[in-house]
Amino acid sequence: MDPKVLFLDDLIGVVVKPTMLMVEPDKLGNPNLQDWAENEWGGKSWAVHRLDRPTSGIVVLARKKKSCTHLMQQFEMRIVIKKYRFKTHVPLNEKSWNWEDYLKKDPINFKSVIVSANEGKRAFLSGKRIDENIGEVELKTGRYHQIRIQSSKRGYPILGDAHYGGKKWENNGIALHANFLSFRHPKNEEIMHFENTSDRF
Repeated sequence: MDPKVLFLDDLIGVVVKPTMLMVEPDKLGNPNLQDWAENEWGGKSWAVHRLDRPTSGIVVLARKKKSCTHLMQQFEMRIVIKKYRFKTHVPLNEKSWNWEDYLKKDPINFKSVIVSANEGKRAFLSGKRIDENIGEVELKTGRYHQIRIQSSKRGYPILGDAHYGGKKWENNGIALHANFLSFRHPKNEEIMHFENTSDRF
């Protein structure tokens, strides 16, 4: 499945990444969003942020170096709003929540682990229940596998996410989708909002 284009101009492109497509090139030459964009649109493209390979959802790509720098600064300054929806086999008991942990990357096992405050980086998100098994979270920090490890710790492992205790499901990837992205356009500072609902759950 090819990415779905939500917006495109000479500075940026906003697309919906399908699950199991990487965002950036790797050493093995796997298909990835950045190469796809360059083949489709011509010129160079830069991934300003990432989604895990098994995760689907909205990604913004820069098409000029100046727009890449502008967007990266927005991410660093926490101007960008990112929301995700996830599905778990466990009923969500809380109507809303704030989750805070300290995370450390385990590069050998390609996982994130929860550690003490002096060992890791602060990971914070807020969330709400959409229905019995679906939640929506807004990231306040952007740590490696943050939603996946934090939801698992609370007893809500994401479907398909065997890394963190999730049960098998009928679809590819994991039941995690970047459904909302908001940022300022690098040319005119216009606030742009993009929404997309997953067709997998």
